[in-house]
Amino acid sequence: MTATLPPPETSPQGDPSRLPPDLRVSPRTWLRKNLFNNWYNSLITVIAAVVGAILLYYGGRFIFVTGQWEAVRKNLTLLMMGVYPRDEQWRLVAQMYIVASALGLAWGTVTARSQDRSEETGVVAQRPSPLDLLRRYWSILLLLAVILVFTRTIWPTLFTLSTIAIGLAVRAGAMRLPRSSRRLCWYAAAFMAIVSFQVVSGANGNAWWWMSALFAFAAFQIAGARDLTRYLGTTMAWPIFGRARLVTARDLLWLKRAAQIVAVVAAVVAVRVVYWLIGDTSSVSWDDWSGLYLTLVASGAAIILSFPLALLLAVGRRSSLPAIRWLCVGYIELFRGVPFIALLFIAKIFIDFFLNVDTPLSLTTRTVIVFTIFSSAYLAEVVRGGLQAVPRGQIEAGQAVGLQPPGVMRLIVLPQALRAVIPAMVGQFISLYKDSTLFAFISVVEFYRARELIHSQQEFSTTAIAETLVFVAFAYWAISYTMSKESQRLERHLGVGER
Repeated sequence: MTATLPPPETSPQGDPSRLPPDLRVSPRTWLRKNLFNNWYNSLITVIAAVVGAILLYYGGRFIFVTGQWEAVRKNLTLLMMGVYPRDEQWRLVAQMYIVASALGLAWGTVTARSQDRSEETGVVAQRPSPLDLLRRYWSILLLLAVILVFTRTIWPTLFTLSTIAIGLAVRAGAMRLPRSSRRLCWYAAAFMAIVSFQVVSGANGNAWWWMSALFAFAAFQIAGARDLTRYLGTTMAWPIFGRARLVTARDLLWLKRAAQIVAVVAAVVAVRVVYWLIGDTSSVSWDDWSGLYLTLVASGAAIILSFPLALLLAVGRRSSLPAIRWLCVGYIELFRGVPFIALLFIAKIFIDFFLNVDTPLSLTTRTVIVFTIFSSAYLAEVVRGGLQAVPRGQIEAGQAVGLQPPGVMRLIVLPQALRAVIPAMVGQFISLYKDSTLFAFISVVEFYRARELIHSQQEFSTTAIAETLVFVAFAYWAISYTMSKESQRLERHLGVGER
């Protein structure tokens, strides 16, 4: 009896019936399947195509043929910088160069850190290609291109290209720095950010105090580093302790505290000496900051300041201490119930009655304060919704492993809560950015108010109204769209909405 062997299996390449189906479809098939699969979808497609073609025709005709864009071209500086003194515009140029360097340094540090983690975990890091960056920031690049088209000289184009080149060059240099210098890179980026503000404010601005605080904090951290403490303990034991002996942990702690105190005092004294040597130079008042520049600065400052305040309010509202809980509830309900316009007028008229200061606050400072207070109340409720979405079992698990309540909140609750409310938070940030147009009601010359100043000119009092509106609206849309797309990218990276 002979055993019969089964026939050998044929490879998929030899048997066409076993090949995977070809999922590619022709454009005609895709149109028929998705747009013309029945009579009512075909009707909707035809109507939408006709309406889209009409809008595209008239929109293109308005932009390229009939639009009177001379008002934007002649007043581009007014739209970008408002009533900022023309002989002080070099400050803004220097500030942009410094900010580009700070952003490049921070970007390069983050990229290098991500690459190091990828090498440690064995995961291949994917660097974004120029095409990927173009897809991510095409709206901002289009806005820059439109602005440069309206310029009348080549200098703004050269300034824009040089700013981008400086940022990319600093990023490339930061990626090649050793890992031990990462902390110094962050301190340097923060220092450059403060210096950029100081360039605009002059030597008599409050940024000198912030610079002193930053230098003191950096000196405190660097002096307390483990390697530096060991170095002091091994090389300076004899002159410090007066005899040769083994340096104990108590001695190292004493050296660490002494080094930190000396470093903090030296940092503060150094900054104040530099301020004394420079002297009291001229500055540009905050009330002269205007145009798109003021809109970006005010909305950016409000976003940065309102977020930590909202975190404190949201956590405080869930506190078990009645005094803290009711204080946070009262803050949130009060400022959520008052219209933003009313708060702006209160800031303009009545805030000096509550502050006993010799020099009244500038109107721009008041609006930023009110902007921060108002947006933090709304943002606190968004964060509170995320806190309530975290299961109780997560908190109990953190307590079971021995974490204290601050550690549970910082390591377990807040990361999950913020991850869940990213769309709502970014939506609030976009709304905050667009609400800056309300500054015009209290005579702050922000971006939209600068557009109104164009039509107070006799030449453009009754003309180019639609053109300036379209330009301002496009600028708001480009930045808001980029914020929205970046939030969606962050959601995909963190897996929001996925199990």
